[in-house]
Amino acid sequence: MKRACILYKREDAEKNGVLIRKYFSALAGAGLSAGLLITDRLPYADVLAAAEGAELVINRTRDFELARFLERAGLFVSNPAFVNETANDKLLTFERLSPIVPMLDTRLIEGAEPPFEFPFVAKPAGGHGGRGVTLVRNENDLAAYLAAQSGRSIAQPLATDLGRDMRVYVIGGRPAAAMLRVSSTDFRSNFSLGGRAETVPLSALLPDERSIVEAVCRELPLHYAGVDIMRDRGRAVLNEIEDPVGARMLYINTDIDPAALHVKYCLDTV
Repeated sequence: MKRACILYKREDAEKNGVLIRKYFSALAGAGLSAGLLITDRLPYADVLAAAEGAELVINRTRDFELARFLERAGLFVSNPAFVNETANDKLLTFERLSPIVPMLDTRLIEGAEPPFEFPFVAKPAGGHGGRGVTLVRNENDLAAYLAAQSGRSIAQPLATDLGRDMRVYVIGGRPAAAMLRVSSTDFRSNFSLGGRAETVPLSALLPDERSIVEAVCRELPLHYAGVDIMRDRGRAVLNEIEDPVGARMLYINTDIDPAALHVKYCLDTV
């Protein structure tokens, strides 16, 4: 029997049981057995040994180097390492995508010198889910932020439309759904941080929003990812790419099964 392998870090696997079960169901429906591999402490060679011969490796980690290692061994990995690397480094996202789509200026925070006039937003370069995203209003805020962070951080000027953004779910290089995320209590709109989400018909996307999604999809082979768009001074700007992207908003608000669509796309592509 043909098989597939799903890669997760333990912490993420414990929070994503519903999606994991849906992946198992989708793979079984396609005639593949599936194994869940927790990669936290495994050497890359052990991951390869466990995944060797699989028709499909679904990489739900943020370890692009692992994805690249498996790709070089001849495995079909989704999302590809190039997508995983770009999405999980906010400075790299800016460097690769700002030449083709509007984005807020993004600069590395180097020492105590503020890269922008106060206030601005600071973020861990490799962060996700809104974690560590901080409004920096003065030098004391900046010092406190830097003291709490251990890795690289980036800064961006404040967007004018705070507390709301649009996540466009892309499956197989095409928009599959759009969710407007809004928070009335936080400048971050993340659903996992208490923001509310509402479905937006794809036909209702504004031309500049659709243009960003189309440009990103031409540049990146997005098998299943989120394209997050904000509005600033009346225009749409790309905020970030989310890979791996969560599915809770889709399951709560729509009847879309992203796991099934993702698996179908991959097996049609292999």
